[in-house]
Amino acid sequence: MTQQASLDGFLSAEDSAVAELEEETEAVGQVEDAAREGGDAGRCELCGEPDGPLSSKRLRLHAGALTLYLRGGRWAARADIDHVYHRCRKGLVENIRFLKRLHDYVYVRGSNGKVLGVGKAYDDDLYIYGVGRFPESFEGLRLRHIETETMDWFDRLHHYLDPVPEEVLREALGGEP
Repeated sequence: MTQQASLDGFLSAEDSAVAELEEETEAVGQVEDAAREGGDAGRCELCGEPDGPLSSKRLRLHAGALTLYLRGGRWAARADIDHVYHRCRKGLVENIRFLKRLHDYVYVRGSNGKVLGVGKAYDDDLYIYGVGRFPESFEGLRLRHIETETMDWFDRLHHYLDPVPEEVLREALGGEP
């Protein structure tokens, strides 16, 4: 197999993974919209948004996808602002604080690991993006490890999320952007 064929195969697999993630994201958006329209879910104490997608399950964190990471020594975040967080800044701030604690925890507890970022899905699913061995839970919630070696791949995974404004990050992280 030539190097070009190997590279083409890798890029094709990468494109398939991105397409699959985009389909999943679209489905989550539809579930979020349906949850907002239906009265089946619990409600956020902060904004009144449904807590769980079409269920009465109470979430520990505010609903909505969010990632937190360091870029150039500064904190940055991307979030599902259009669908969820535009109605609840306090929920976004609280989730950023939670993900900062998670980042600090996996950074210290990771075994020879390189943490590129941490995140949460619409529900309480938590993710660590990086290379190495990481803990399997945090504050009673399960952690999933997504093997990610570069920020380019991390960015491709989260291109559908909106950048969180710097003033929100400062509020959440106590002044440190």
